[in-house]
Amino acid sequence: ATPPGLAGLAAAGPVPRRVAALLRPAPAVRTWPSLFTTVGVAAWGAATGAVVSAMSSANSAVTMVLILHAATPL
Repeated sequence: ATPPGLAGLAAAGPVPRRVAALLRPAPAVRTWPSLFTTVGVAAWGAATGAVVSAMSSANSAVTMVLILHAATPL
């Protein structure tokens, strides 16, 4: 039995937003857009450009380290 002072707390009430969000079904899985759409071309182009840029930066860093290592007497 519920103590008399806590009767109002034991009653069912609205569910907090965070709990309601956990009780909802999982959101749909997002996938990359198709390459054959404008958004797909933009997304894949940006991703490709980022990868090429990162590889170029890594190549430059390795080259700089090799040059400094060869030019610096240890």
